[in-house]
Amino acid sequence: MPRLKLIKNRREQHAVRLLLELLRCAKTLETRIGRKLRKNFGLSLTRFDVLSHLYRADDMTLPVTVLASQLLASTSKNITGLIDRMENDGLVKRSPHHQDRRSFVVSLTKNGAALFEEMAIEHGHWTRDGFAGLSAANLKAMQSSMIELRKHLELETQDV
Repeated sequence: MPRLKLIKNRREQHAVRLLLELLRCAKTLETRIGRKLRKNFGLSLTRFDVLSHLYRADDMTLPVTVLASQLLASTSKNITGLIDRMENDGLVKRSPHHQDRRSFVVSLTKNGAALFEEMAIEHGHWTRDGFAGLSAANLKAMQSSMIELRKHLELETQDV
């Protein structure tokens, strides 16, 4: 049975191929860095992401709903269990939300902040090494293109 030509123009063809390459690269980098975080620190990339968001937040504290919305690989369904485990490990502390009694805030502990600082240094090295095959000019151009694409997609998503 003959197959239809599903993608009929070059721009669409290039866009689909680019999307697939972006997804492959992101998955490869995520896997690579996730393995190194586990091997060297015994923590997942998701836990690193939680620590990262809290470290950069005012007072190293965020409402759990805000934290969940910012995480790359977590959902509101599993955020409670994730925070429970991290609290048991002494990395974060949960407190009642001062404005919404139904919710709570999550804060980075001193141990969590110290561990994140150590991890962040290594994470930076591993990320740099992952992009070692690209020139500084290529990195800058790719970053600019990705920012432009993300902004376009976010605007487009608001209309949906």
